[in-house]
Amino acid sequence: MLEEAWPDRRTRLRLVGAFALVLGSTTPADAQVDLTRYVAIGDSLAAGYSNGSLLERHQATSVPALIARQGGATDFQQPLISEPGLPPELALFSILPVAIARKASDPGAPINLNLSRPYNNLGVPGATALDALETVDGGGRFYPVILRGFGSQAAQAIALNPTFITVWSGDSDVSPAALAGRAIDGVTLTPVDAFRLSYGELITTLASSGARIVAANIGDPMTIPFVSAIKPYVVDPTTQQPVLVNGQTVPLLGPSGPLSADSFVTLNASGLLAQGVGIPASLGGTGEALPGDVVLDPGEVAIIRDHLDQDNQAIAQICAQAGVPVVDLHQLYNDVASSLNVGGIRVSSDFLTGGFFSYDGLHPTDLGYALMANRWIATIDANGGTLPLVDLSPALGGAVAARASVRTPSPFIFSDDAWQALRSLFRWGRSGGSPAR
Repeated sequence: MLEEAWPDRRTRLRLVGAFALVLGSTTPADAQVDLTRYVAIGDSLAAGYSNGSLLERHQATSVPALIARQGGATDFQQPLISEPGLPPELALFSILPVAIARKASDPGAPINLNLSRPYNNLGVPGATALDALETVDGGGRFYPVILRGFGSQAAQAIALNPTFITVWSGDSDVSPAALAGRAIDGVTLTPVDAFRLSYGELITTLASSGARIVAANIGDPMTIPFVSAIKPYVVDPTTQQPVLVNGQTVPLLGPSGPLSADSFVTLNASGLLAQGVGIPASLGGTGEALPGDVVLDPGEVAIIRDHLDQDNQAIAQICAQAGVPVVDLHQLYNDVASSLNVGGIRVSSDFLTGGFFSYDGLHPTDLGYALMANRWIATIDANGGTLPLVDLSPALGGAVAARASVRTPSPFIFSDDAWQALRSLFRWGRSGGSPAR
């Protein structure tokens, strides 16, 4: 059916030239931006990925879906996935100790795969800016069910004759380095010049449609729980408080010796730490060092943040030249890391109890996406829109309930299943290719 409705799958686009909070009723109002044919471009964040999975229940609260709903769009289509998600959603299996793993062995299935036109939400988990521009089949499990082999995100967006486009691209060009514990240009990081070129061509191509465009910058991956939850020093597994010797914390052991205070240890180290790896023998550990792929030393952190800063500068400059407003999600990530007061409830980047990030420690919860959507809507409204903000009360109730279930301090184990579910998002985790989220 798609082959009859849309151009041959080999057809390529020709490039054209180089927080306010609402807790009450929010019935969509007449928007000054036309969301009749709204298209979203991006990666896992745009797709509504949560708890390590693409799943209809969370896709319903993706940022593009919330924007469409608040703008009164009546036919906003997403590549919906049935329970238990693709891959199966991560779940909390034990509170003491906290244990997280996939909730099933077999994945869910596409619900509306045979839609006779492109989806409105074309965000593909793992897609870089270059992928959004030109990749039709990037391999893995997501491209066949989202792009379906009929053109890149940009090509399908243009084919829909869009009236409005959101561009949420760039995170997958930076964050793989943090997840991998390896900051390698061209492997886990997109080179800055390559990102600038791809992003510029992406905006230029989409602008050729005549649609209004709003974009977003990139949040700091060093603030997400996957990177920040485990401290670089020994913690008492019962109290979760630092172990002090002579009044000083005791560093964990890394590949080059005791970790410095400005090192980061990823959630993938949780299982190793539970076995005593990385903990000095004098404190009951094995005395073995944590491997390099679960540790980010200060040099690697500096490289990641340098790429982040330069990529965000590129987004700001390219979008300014094209007259495209930019949502400052980098600031939102920093705000969450410092904790937000939302309707009298503290929301932070704390793993499991913060309310903003899901069980994968990388992607937002439904509440996190609602908060993000309100930042998008505030930027849209500052540039001619009149969309009401998202009602946060339903998501806040869920966040409070989830936090209550893991309030008792305890060690946690981020299982191998959980790690592999996340790793499958990244091309460096499969055979060949460049990093992607």
